[in-house]
Formats: sequence, structure tokens, C-alpha cells
Amino acid sequence: MYWASTWRFEMTGLFIQTADEKVLVDMTSKISQMVGSVDTGGADGSTAIPAPPSGKVMFYIVVPLVDLAREKGKKPGVTITGNTLSWSYSYSTSGWGYFSANCRIYYGYY
Repeated sequence: MYWASTWRFEMTGLFIQTADEKVLVDMTSKISQMVGSVDTGGADGSTAIPAPPSGKVMFYIVVPLVDLAREKGKKPGVTITGNTLSWSYSYSTSGWGYFSANCRIYYGYY
């Protein structure tokens, strides 16, 4: 089967359509762009981040740098307010062995 199609690159995505303008792929509106990352060092903190482009929304992903199941480490809660990414640890101190796990927080926009 042969598909006659055209394609073009948009701001942050890919748009493919057939010769009669039927859209085959439209990945232009919600492709994510990674901007940076920060390591928590196992302590509460914050960092300044750049504003996203107009119409885009910031996001974050928390990745532990230790084995949480084996060592009972806890990941931080994360918030983005304006141009500040903040994180803090919160867990019950009545249990044995809990600690603030060193994590890497990746941030970007979509």
C-alpha cells in the first residue's frame, strides 16, 4: 500500500497528512520538552526555573536515586509556583528506618 503524504515540523512536533489533506499524525500540541533537573540531596529545598513558553504547562518527574523498597526511603512532595520548583519531605517519624531519599527531579513543559 502506498501513502502519498506530506510532512512538516511544527514548533515542537510532527504533522503528517495525505495528499488530500487527511491528517495521519498530529503530534504538535502536547509533546514534552525537558528543561533541566535538580538533585534533592535528601533535604527540603527549592530552585528557580525558567518560565515555559506561552501556552505551555510545566511538569516534573521525581526519580529516586536509592532503592526505596529496600531502604524505606521517602520521595519528596513537589510543587511548581511561578518560576520556583520546591520540594519537601513528609512522613511518619514513628516508624523505624524511614529517611528522606536523595532524588532527582526532572522538569520541563508540554
